[in-house]
Amino acid sequence: MYDARTSASNSRPRRNDRWWLFTLVLLALACVGAGPPVLRSGHDYPLRLTSGQIDSLMAVKQGPEIEAKAAAVVDRASDAVLWSENADSPLPMASTTKLMTALVALESLSPDQIVTVPAAAIIGNASMGLSAGDQVSVLALLYGALLPSGNDAAMTLAIAAAGSEAVFVERMNQRAAEWGLHETHFANPHGLDAPGHVSSARDLLALAQRALDNPVIAQVVATPQINIAGYPLTNTNLLLTTYDGAYGVKTGTTDAAGQVLIAAANNGHGDALAVVLGSPDRFTETPRLLDYYFDNWQWLDLQLRQNALNKVTAPDGSLYALRSDSRPLLLQHWQVGQLRTYRAISFSANNEPAGLYQIWLGEDKMTDVPIRFELVRPAPEQ
Repeated sequence: MYDARTSASNSRPRRNDRWWLFTLVLLALACVGAGPPVLRSGHDYPLRLTSGQIDSLMAVKQGPEIEAKAAAVVDRASDAVLWSENADSPLPMASTTKLMTALVALESLSPDQIVTVPAAAIIGNASMGLSAGDQVSVLALLYGALLPSGNDAAMTLAIAAAGSEAVFVERMNQRAAEWGLHETHFANPHGLDAPGHVSSARDLLALAQRALDNPVIAQVVATPQINIAGYPLTNTNLLLTTYDGAYGVKTGTTDAAGQVLIAAANNGHGDALAVVLGSPDRFTETPRLLDYYFDNWQWLDLQLRQNALNKVTAPDGSLYALRSDSRPLLLQHWQVGQLRTYRAISFSANNEPAGLYQIWLGEDKMTDVPIRFELVRPAPEQ
């Protein structure tokens, strides 16, 4: 790159000064015709990026500033992992364990079922305030396990569902294997530190997806606070009241795990899930992951619009309106202005139409969508 700073020496010959001036003029003239920067890969449609698009592209490439031992963010609709760090490393996951506990418990228990709190359930410091012998609904126990992260509630659910903690944990691990959570192993239903009690960022996001697909659990984890059956409960997930659009899902904290958080947020244009394990500050780092998604990605509906441009006349004179099924694409913001659409339409010998609606980004075809042809006007009488 040419450096336009003036020389520190005043004794340079005037001829040299004229040469540098001539070079500057040539560079200026070259820039006028060059247009914005071009990304090429040797094909016919190079991408010409504006400065704003370049900034957006760089923001995606750089990713969020995260110091957690592991982290990831996904788009919920597509399950696409958009950024990750050590996403497959097995690490202690603390009370995010209770998402699996809730899912497995609801396989055997109904939310309105009343169960008795066993003495074995009173364990650890985190509690919803149960006492042995209490009669509590399963729904109240779900709130107790997932809001204040009550170990007593998780243990009560486990024993009520399976008869013992050991049998319940076997079920948890069976589900983890069936669901492809390959880096996950449970030693208990509450998440207190134990040898071999681990999961990964990728597995926890997949587990959270399943939990949020359950309407009962989804309602519970989206609740900032509640008084149920006489138990006042406050959610440990502070993002529910501090991050716009947050609706879940679970915190976890132990000496071995450090700070853990799975968070979900929706702003109407996108739906994100993010997780951090071993974070120095989960309520700062997880919003950075969510911001990374909302600041740089969007869903775009690219179906054919109903307008005069999307009509075609067959060789026999019949007129068709072009239609396509909705096929939204998840795109980076900088990509939106670079898209090209192409309609490949043909007619058979007897004037039957066929076609594809194509979306291209530079030289890459993003998608093919079959075109539907609606007859607007039949062929004129011969």
